[in-house]
Amino acid sequence: MPVCLDPAQILIGRRCSKEEAIRAIGEVMVRRGDVTPRYVAGMLEKEKQFNTCITDGVALPHGTAAVRSEVLRDSVVFVQFPDGIDWGGGKTVYLAFGFAGTGNQQHLDLLASIAEILQRPETVARLRAARNEDEAISVLREC
Repeated sequence: MPVCLDPAQILIGRRCSKEEAIRAIGEVMVRRGDVTPRYVAGMLEKEKQFNTCITDGVALPHGTAAVRSEVLRDSVVFVQFPDGIDWGGGKTVYLAFGFAGTGNQQHLDLLASIAEILQRPETVARLRAARNEDEAISVLREC
């Protein structure tokens, strides 16, 4: 399942804290009708339990299992932080893919699609360098 996003699901050039970034991702998801506000609270809770920074300056914020029922449809939101932000634990994040799956399999499918993107260092570099939403969409469509 490829990650197909529209400009409303892409936030380029953000300068904020980790909490503000997660809230911004959640706001996009809520505004689109993908999740309820409780899911956003679950995303913040998940970060308290486990740092979602995975590798190479990338984070994958998502909700706890307890709020999975708050997902109304599968959702992915991409955020770019050109200067990097402190994600905790001494880790700096430049890209984040917030995601929400309607069920266990959908959650895993979204994770696999994002992992496919992140396996390509040149793709990650191009996403970090994207100047606007259209450039990011172009990069993601190639995956």
